[in-house]
Amino acid sequence: MPTAILLPIRIVGAHLFGPFSKMIDKTPAGAIVAVAERQSRELAEDLARGRTRFDGEAQSILSFCRFLKAARSGDHILPVGLPMTDTAFYRKTTERLVAAGELPPDARDQFDRVFSMPALKLLCSAS
Repeated sequence: MPTAILLPIRIVGAHLFGPFSKMIDKTPAGAIVAVAERQSRELAEDLARGRTRFDGEAQSILSFCRFLKAARSGDHILPVGLPMTDTAFYRKTTERLVAAGELPPDARDQFDRVFSMPALKLLCSAS
C-alpha cells in the first residue's frame, strides 16, 4: 500500500480546506482513502478537544471522508450541500479514485446524489 505524509491541518481559526485539498492533490491515488480516513479521525479529535471549531470547512472535509468510506463499502449517506469549489475538487478526486480502481465505478453516481445535486439546488435557490 502506498504511503503518504499526513499533514497537520489543525490550526485553531485557520482555513482547513486549502491545506486538505493540497495534501490530497499531492497524495498518490492508492493512498488517498487511507489519508482521508486519518485526517477525518484527527479532525474529529480536534473538534472534540476544542482545538478547532466546527465550521463549513470542517463539515466539508468530514462529509467527503464519510463519502469515501461509504462509496468503498457500498453504503449510502444523506445528501450534503457544500460550496461549489469544494464540490468540484471532491468530484475531481472521486474521478481520480475511480480511474485508479480505488472506488467502484458507481461512486460517480453516488457522488452526484450526495454532493452535486444539493450544490445545484443551493445555486439555483441563491438566484
